[in-house]
Amino acid sequence: MTRLDLGTIALRFFTLLMMAFLIFPIAVTLIVAVNPREFILPPNGFTLDWFKAAWSSKTFLRGMGVSLVLGIVAATLANALALPAAMALVRNDFRGKGAINLLLMSPLLIPTTIFSLALYIWFVRVGYGSGLVPLLVGHTIHIMPYALRILTASLHNLDPSYEEAAQNVGAGRIRTLFSITLPVIRTGLISSFALCFILSWNDFPISVFLAPPGWTPLPVELFAYIKFQYDAVAAALAGSLILLSAVAMVVIDRLAGLRRVLRS
Repeated sequence: MTRLDLGTIALRFFTLLMMAFLIFPIAVTLIVAVNPREFILPPNGFTLDWFKAAWSSKTFLRGMGVSLVLGIVAATLANALALPAAMALVRNDFRGKGAINLLLMSPLLIPTTIFSLALYIWFVRVGYGSGLVPLLVGHTIHIMPYALRILTASLHNLDPSYEEAAQNVGAGRIRTLFSITLPVIRTGLISSFALCFILSWNDFPISVFLAPPGWTPLPVELFAYIKFQYDAVAAALAGSLILLSAVAMVVIDRLAGLRRVLRS
């Protein structure tokens, strides 16, 4: 056996080990969610009582409503800001282009907890503290780099001659945008919005620092529940969100080609 073969085997083993490390907590959560004995393993039966309790909780339902509204608004704003930035970066060459691109992607380089704390301190100094506006701004800044990355890839795959042909027959920039550019990159827009929504929905650090009283997203409500309640209701809710996220990503991949866009 050659050294190359040993290296390939070692890499595959390490990859499988990391996949198992990531999947194991998810598997345990799903098992606990249907275990009549809560956290006592191995399970001795099957029950959906924990799911019924989770989905009938007014606290969790209120948190879902907050996360739903917050995710939709933040994803919309992130894509609305990322689209012109992506068009400027793809369509033009100018001094400082790399620095601007690095600046827009910089939220990915900062640990989310540190980013959230720094944002909270800044809002406190300008007189806001926690509130709806800081919460929305934090989520939008955090997810915008993902939208920028996907939309940039989509625009790179768009042939500029389509837009030039529309402008040659009298279409202005706005009409070209809505008649040519947006329909062609529709796949990227759908994928970007879905990914941004899921990231906002699952975000905890930004929400725990910036969410105001009475407007608490679901991850924060779930964390507060786990601190004081020791049952499998939280596991059932987490399992539900895991399954819904997986189904959503599969459906989006089938309908909009998410895999192709992300690979690009």
